[in-house]
Amino acid sequence: MARTRRSSDPEFLMSRLEKKHSKLDSRVSELTERPYLTPAEQMEARRLKKKKLELKDQLRQMRSD
Repeated sequence: MARTRRSSDPEFLMSRLEKKHSKLDSRVSELTERPYLTPAEQMEARRLKKKKLELKDQLRQMRSD
């Protein structure tokens, strides 16, 4: 039961989203610091940037509610 309450708690959800965003940000930074990216890495960087934006939008929405 505690797990259900935690997973529906807005602060808990925001914390999880912030952690995910931070991990994505670290990986994107790691990729963009490289002088050359393989095509697969370029695709990964694009995918991660999109996911970061989605998480940022979710966080912004939660904060405004």
